[in-house]
Amino acid sequence: MAEFEDTLNAILSDPDTMGQIMALAGKLGGEPPPPQEETPPPQPFPQPDLAQMGKLLTLFQSCQAPRDQTMALLTALRPFLSQGRQEKLDRAIRMAGLSQAARQAWQLWKEGDLHV
Repeated sequence: MAEFEDTLNAILSDPDTMGQIMALAGKLGGEPPPPQEETPPPQPFPQPDLAQMGKLLTLFQSCQAPRDQTMALLTALRPFLSQGRQEKLDRAIRMAGLSQAARQAWQLWKEGDLHV
């Protein structure tokens, strides 16, 4: 019995062993583990520059079909074209929109209003 008391006193006096026993008891008892070091909260996103966002919106809108009389005429004639020519016309309209967007981006960049 004296040997059991000596072993028990040795375990109770060692903080590392007691920590392991407490962690094991917490897991078995369903208690939450002791709190660990708090992690800092995540940094919030920086506020967007609304003027820059407006310029980008203008660029994205210009990527759509250009709005002039020539494109209106081609779009109106589309139902009367064959399937292959309709696809070519659609591709050409998209290319014209991208070209106009690139031109507008170049102008904004040249004026210093668009930061990449």
